[in-house]
Amino acid sequence: MSKIYITKDIKKYKKGLEILEKIKNYVVIEDEKTFVKMIRDMKLTNEEEKKYMLFTTKKGAFLKNYYLDDNLSKIKEEFYLSYENNCPFNCLYCYLRDYFNHSAFIFYVNLEDMFSEIDKFTKKGTMISAGIVNDTLVHDNLTNVTEDLIKYFKGRPDLILELRSKSHNIGNLLKIEPSENILISFTFSPQEIIDKYELYASSLDERINAARALQDHGYVIGLRLDPMIEVEGSSEIYKKMIDKIFMNLDLDKIRDIGIGTIRYKKGLRQKVMSEVDTDLFYNEFVVGIDGKERYFKKIRIKMYKNIIGAINKYGKFDIYLGMEPQYIWDEVFLGGNE
Repeated sequence: MSKIYITKDIKKYKKGLEILEKIKNYVVIEDEKTFVKMIRDMKLTNEEEKKYMLFTTKKGAFLKNYYLDDNLSKIKEEFYLSYENNCPFNCLYCYLRDYFNHSAFIFYVNLEDMFSEIDKFTKKGTMISAGIVNDTLVHDNLTNVTEDLIKYFKGRPDLILELRSKSHNIGNLLKIEPSENILISFTFSPQEIIDKYELYASSLDERINAARALQDHGYVIGLRLDPMIEVEGSSEIYKKMIDKIFMNLDLDKIRDIGIGTIRYKKGLRQKVMSEVDTDLFYNEFVVGIDGKERYFKKIRIKMYKNIIGAINKYGKFDIYLGMEPQYIWDEVFLGGNE
């Protein structure tokens, strides 16, 4: 059972009142800073922190520009929304362990302020992602935020909204009429990877079935195969996953495919290893130009070519790499020397 906290000011907002109708047992706390200090002072494990929730208001910006080193090629997720932090899944590779320095779930109810902020954003054709610092679906029964997001972006056909998730909690989405500029993206991993490194997340079959149900409802789907992780037999494991995905989805309703390999800051490894006995970081890693550790170039290129080869059996798709320099793109897509 989650331990729920609120700040008094959420009662001034429509979403705050909606959520208060659903939660009966909660503790009032002064502000977000006090909540975070409380979490950190308790010296909880990452998993224990995830049992705490805070509903409050955000004072800063909701629309964020994804930081990307100038030496890395641009990614589609250039802009993202920060209306919600963290999720209950315990993915061992998750960079949010370092990014927020705590793993409690925080939801900001002043969505009116977020939409007023986006009103001023006029970069046509831009994809704005939700699910970069959270999981958009896992708590949607409580927040119903997908309805708010889709309603707003239906009125902004100049922008694309991406909702990204590892959850199969799609009930609210199936009640909403889709729009061409709404993209539902699922992060897919082989079940062997989910079992070892994506603790408590939905299974591969659950994600595939959810994606297909949304396609049948009219949504266009994005595939996010990121982060790919090298394990024994990973080449065949990922090929098998691709076959399973593509044999069950409507290929005409796949908008794009993002691919990436595991990357992390050194501090993340230390935090995870202090709590979990895992082989996640036992491979050959090198520090990249952005300061993150990642597999050696040859390993990454081999993994990319392997999975792209498996995808190409099913047709031509818009495929892009996450957080990679241009020379990796060239070697993967243009057949450069490894």
